[in-house]
Amino acid sequence: MKRIPLDWPNRQHSGTVSVGGLDWHVQLAGKGPVVLLLHGTGSSTHSWSDLIPLLEGDAQVLVPDLPGHAFTIGAKLEDLKLDEIARSLQLLIEQLGIEAPSIVVGHSAGAPLAIRFAVAAVQQPKLVIALNPSFIPPPPVYTTFFGPLLGPITRSSTLSSLLASLSPSLGMVDKLLDSTNTILPETRRVFYRKLFERPDHVRGSMNFMAAADIQKVLVEADLYRGKLICVLGNQDAWIPVKPLEKIIRDYFPSAEILKWEGGHIMHELEPGKVAELILSGLAESKH
Repeated sequence: MKRIPLDWPNRQHSGTVSVGGLDWHVQLAGKGPVVLLLHGTGSSTHSWSDLIPLLEGDAQVLVPDLPGHAFTIGAKLEDLKLDEIARSLQLLIEQLGIEAPSIVVGHSAGAPLAIRFAVAAVQQPKLVIALNPSFIPPPPVYTTFFGPLLGPITRSSTLSSLLASLSPSLGMVDKLLDSTNTILPETRRVFYRKLFERPDHVRGSMNFMAAADIQKVLVEADLYRGKLICVLGNQDAWIPVKPLEKIIRDYFPSAEILKWEGGHIMHELEPGKVAELILSGLAESKH
């Protein structure tokens, strides 16, 4: 627990769990049906900090730092593929001795992970909520040009350390956050800045992004038999709504699509709306 800063949001719910070669940082709060919250690339448990208090009266909320991110340590390069993380999450849940999740919520790159977790689960969740999901594979220019470059950079601890040390002076994190079209207040930005000063977090985030096999998620989408709700921010500057909506219609034809005002990280500013969606999903699953 020493590695979790004293001012980290909801630290009273934090714990560390060692299983399958990973030393996880997780937050576990409340009692009831299990709701699993999966953050996106470069984020952490803090992304859900205002949501946890709104759910813990009705659910047991499980919020991990994903492998390669924040305060979950021990991930190797091969541990950062979606299917590997899905397997690791299953081991974590078994180790914690809690029920299989009824609802899985994934933001951005956490959404394809939520689908892979649901597909692999013995007891599939009844509902997956995908918030601004990264269901669009990287454009060809990325895979043919940037892909080969990204590998050596992300594997180099020297380069990721350099990136982490330059991050504050270059204002990189704030530029990144502004590019999402979500105007986060200073009280939330500070946690992203702290994370990106950690070389392991920088390297892990980039490797996680590079390892995501989105095409496999889409091609095997029909293996998930539960309900899917996709929430799209109409001002999301990272994942354009029109092509994303087409992909959802093509690969997840029975998905419910909701459109909200907001940018890519809108869930951090709208915890009440997200909580409402989850709680109504819990109420439905009881019938």
